[in-house]
Amino acid sequence: MNIRQGLEEREHRELATYAMLSTESRGREHPIEPDPIRTVFQRDRDRIIHCKAFRRLEYKTQVFVNHEGDHYRTRLTHSLEVWQIGQTIATALGLNLNLVGAIALGHDLGHTPFGHSGEDVLNSLLPEGFRHYEQGVRVVEELDDSYPDQPGLNLTFEVREGILKHVIWKIVLDPNRFSHLEPTVMPSLEAQVINMADPIAFISHDLDDGLRAGILDEADLRRLRIAKRLSAGSDRPWTRRVIPLLVTNVIRATVDRLAQFSINSPADVREHPELLVDFSPEIKQEKEELSDYLYENFYDDYRVRRMRKQGIRIIEELYRAFISDWRLLPTAVTAAKRDELISSKGEDQAQLLRPIVRDYIAGMTDRFAFKTYAQVIGSIAVSD
Repeated sequence: MNIRQGLEEREHRELATYAMLSTESRGREHPIEPDPIRTVFQRDRDRIIHCKAFRRLEYKTQVFVNHEGDHYRTRLTHSLEVWQIGQTIATALGLNLNLVGAIALGHDLGHTPFGHSGEDVLNSLLPEGFRHYEQGVRVVEELDDSYPDQPGLNLTFEVREGILKHVIWKIVLDPNRFSHLEPTVMPSLEAQVINMADPIAFISHDLDDGLRAGILDEADLRRLRIAKRLSAGSDRPWTRRVIPLLVTNVIRATVDRLAQFSINSPADVREHPELLVDFSPEIKQEKEELSDYLYENFYDDYRVRRMRKQGIRIIEELYRAFISDWRLLPTAVTAAKRDELISSKGEDQAQLLRPIVRDYIAGMTDRFAFKTYAQVIGSIAVSD
């Protein structure tokens, strides 16, 4: 027995009956030899950590553009916080930590520069729209070039599915897009954990970043129900208790649902029509009240809107410049379609260019987007 087989046996002994076992994975698009020391989900986690798209997350906006301050969250630190929260929830539920970790670390690989502003502007420019969770699947299935003998990272079905479905807590997926990942079927409990860890992470750290930046008013925040709940009977700042409250509630509410609906296997999870990993109704309302407050008072603050406007302008103008003159793109970016681009004109050429430009811009970091804008369009101030 090698090390991997020993780990697989331990999963059989120690994980809950509804957990996703490594030996039960639906596998990869391109079969590879089993690793002697890592399970399939450990291998996926490691492939994500070592890929270029993951490294670029360090310089991609969460809310504040990277150069605005050293202590604000980036897309990378957000992913690490999602991973940490996901591990805590998954441990309590007896789930597969390696699958949870791989999905957490890979869930935002498809994000654009300048956060959701970048996503919104590409969505408005592209006829087929743009969604970061779909772009994440493209990254791991097609775009990453770590392995010359195959496209993408060649991850397991369960991890790719988790990347696509990490937004189902708020978005209904299009059943006609990425149908090979079964967008209308509920994912594993491990993927559902990331559905909760993601909003827990960004709500709590956006709260922290907003206070740090002086945009949010703590006295005004205290009128919220979640602040009143967490301020009672403790000298500890209530904002430091948001994550423990939400994580504990998700665990307890999920344990109750698993028992209520007699969930005993991964098949039971997929057949259930709704999320099983979720908050209790009361805490969900309090969390949503906090989220609404952040949208009104933080994400829509004039200082954040100014940063957003810069990002929107950069992406819009780069997109139009590249669509109008494809020779502005690096040769390596257009190499696969070069002959077709030379021989085509007008709308035919634009149709060829759109996915190329989409992938090139979506892969940019904030600072690379600023640099490219300066080279193609002209200089732009980095702060307002």
